[in-house]
Amino acid sequence: MTHAVRSLPSGAVVHSWTAASPRAVVVLQHGFGEYAERYVDQFDGLVPRLLAAGFDVWALDLWGHGRSPGRRGVTSIERAVRDHIEVRRLAARPQLPMALVGHSLGGLVAACSALSSTADLAGVVLMSPALSRPEPDPVRRILGAVAAVVPWVPIPRRRRPVGELSRLPVVGERAASDPLMFGGQVPVLTAATALDQAELLWAGLGEWHVPTLVLHGTADTYTDPAGSTDFVAGIASEDKTLHLVDGAFHELLNDACAAEVAGLVMSWLGRLRPDR
Repeated sequence: MTHAVRSLPSGAVVHSWTAASPRAVVVLQHGFGEYAERYVDQFDGLVPRLLAAGFDVWALDLWGHGRSPGRRGVTSIERAVRDHIEVRRLAARPQLPMALVGHSLGGLVAACSALSSTADLAGVVLMSPALSRPEPDPVRRILGAVAAVVPWVPIPRRRRPVGELSRLPVVGERAASDPLMFGGQVPVLTAATALDQAELLWAGLGEWHVPTLVLHGTADTYTDPAGSTDFVAGIASEDKTLHLVDGAFHELLNDACAAEVAGLVMSWLGRLRPDR
C-alpha cells in the first residue's frame, strides 16, 4: 500500500494511497476530533478496501487535526471546504471517475465542496453527516463575533461521550486512549463556520444533481438522522438513496453493522462510471 503525505498551500496535510490498477478516485473526509489515517486500520479498513477495489484514495487532515498544524480541534469549516476543493484538484485523474466520501463533520465539508462544483463528480457518499438545519441569524452572528476574538473557546454544550461512538465498547476505549484524537468540546470557530456553511448548503439543495448515498444510524447521538432524511428529500438529484441503520450509533463502520455498511458503500461506489 503506497502512502504519500504532502502539504497544501494552506498548510493542511493531505494523504494519498495509490491502487495497483486504479479505476476511480475517492476523496475521503474524516470528522471532528479524528484524522485520516484512522480509516486505514479502523472503520472496517475502509482505505485498504477501497484500494483493493481499484480506488485511489486521497484524504485531508483538517486544520488542527491529525498531522495538520494548528491548535487541536480548532478549524474553520470555510477553510476546510477550500482545502477539500484543492484536494479534489490534486486527486483528479483524466478518465477516472471521482467520488467524495465524508463522515460526520466531514460529511458537511464534503457536501459543501460538492455543492461548489459537481462537474467532475461521479458520486457522493455521506456517513452520519452533520447536516443539522441552520440556526437563526442572530445565533450565527453572535457565534461569529465570539469566534473572531477567541476562536478556541468551546461552545457551551457538553460533547457526547466516546462510548456513544459505537455499540462496541472497544471503539470508545480505543478513541479515548488515542493521542491523535481530540476529546474536547467543539470550539466556537468550528461551530460558527459550520453553521455558516450549512446555511449555504441548505439554500443550494435545488442545485444538487450528483448521485448520492447517505447512511445514518437511528441511535446516533452525535449527529441527527433527521438532518440526513431532510437532506435527501431536499436535493434535486434523481439518483439518491437514504439508508437508515436501525439502532446503529455514530461510527457506522466501527459499529456492529460495519460489514453491512461497508458492503453497501463498496457496492454503491462500484457502479460508478466515468460518464456519470
